[in-house]
Amino acid sequence: MPNVHNGLLLSALWDAAFDQGLVTFDNEGSPEFSPALSEVARAELRWLDPLPLAEKHEQRLAWQRAYQFRRGS
Repeated sequence: MPNVHNGLLLSALWDAAFDQGLVTFDNEGSPEFSPALSEVARAELRWLDPLPLAEKHEQRLAWQRAYQFRRGS
């Protein structure tokens, strides 16, 4: 049985930005943007509503924020 908490269902643009550490999500499902992501790119992502997250999503996002998200210098 696949682990449904192993990933997030994101559009191709969001998925690419997430994989490159340019965006992440807080525990409420709202996005956080890296300073490395331009204002133009942020506008193109067109964020609307928080993602519904389970506790296991939150654990995986904590790892992504700690090891992959590009916070800047």
